[in-house]
Amino acid sequence: MIAAPMSKPRIFIVGPVYPYRAGIAYCTTRLAEELGAEVVSFSRQFPRALYPGASDVDESLRAKTPAGARFVLDIINPFTWLRTALMLRRERPDAVIIVWWVWVWALPYRLLLALLPKSTRVVLQCHNIGDKEPAAWKRALTNLVLRRGDVLVVHAKTEADDARRRVPNANIVTTFLPVHELGGAIPSRDDARATLGIAHDANVALFFGHVRPFKGLDIALRAWPLLTSNVTLLVAGEAWWKSEEEYRELARGVANVRFDFRFIPDDEIATFFAASDVVLAPYRIEAQSGVALTAFHFARPVIATRVGGLPEIIKEGSNGMLIDPESPEALARAIDAFFAGGDDMTAGAAASARRWSWPEYAAGIMRLL
Repeated sequence: MIAAPMSKPRIFIVGPVYPYRAGIAYCTTRLAEELGAEVVSFSRQFPRALYPGASDVDESLRAKTPAGARFVLDIINPFTWLRTALMLRRERPDAVIIVWWVWVWALPYRLLLALLPKSTRVVLQCHNIGDKEPAAWKRALTNLVLRRGDVLVVHAKTEADDARRRVPNANIVTTFLPVHELGGAIPSRDDARATLGIAHDANVALFFGHVRPFKGLDIALRAWPLLTSNVTLLVAGEAWWKSEEEYRELARGVANVRFDFRFIPDDEIATFFAASDVVLAPYRIEAQSGVALTAFHFARPVIATRVGGLPEIIKEGSNGMLIDPESPEALARAIDAFFAGGDDMTAGAAASARRWSWPEYAAGIMRLL
């Protein structure tokens, strides 16, 4: 007798998707596509006072919104938390994937999880176990959610260690985070530089993404006067928590620094990465870097600090270089060595992009479900 095929599990994923902007919305959208999951997302993602950017929506991504996505959760309206929790309880999914990355969603998520049917398996996909600007009360709120997951999926060994300290008996799975295939068609280097008004023979290092204190733009700006090579620093991203003027003051009198302080929409991302030779990540703390993973998609090597999960994806001399944190001197030496060395790391960066794929990542998540 031939056994009947198993029916496909019904999976919901709760988190930000397109047209919300930035890497986590991209990751949730791609994972939902790979799994065929039903999406529950946000009608309002953050209280305005806690979001320093101009907007958390990228209009260029609206056409890529997942079909059938329900934008129902409002961070400041508890009635939407309850309605969504009751909806999930009625739907009785086989599994729910909760996208975890920031403390503000602790109470809404905890309510959703408390009302799920006992038979529903809960996977917490953790982009950050902790918070980038930590505080004890944020840690306590985060732990309320982490204790409720049947499985915690993390993307770096350091994150797994933190999760074990917080939830000693948790079932923790450490896996790669896939390469971020952002920005659409990739222009040639010359075309990208012509668009940005950069000389075709210039040496260009890119600092990309939200400019937050932990990302170390100030370290890069202090490194620039120490360079012996002629390199343009291209800064592209919206300043958060520190003002643009603070960074401009650090760069005063420093040659070859160019700021583009604004949110870079998806349809412009390829231009910035294609125009660069190397991408900088002089971070003070990081679980895993969407900027580095985006750089690999464009076959661009990364110079990064030895913090968090960065040493797990950056291999010295192959797809990038690693330096000690909090050291403008070390960053300057690495940049000079990169442009003087003649080693072609683009092939290693491109190979990294092929190694960490979305189909493989989604297959691993499905095995957990």
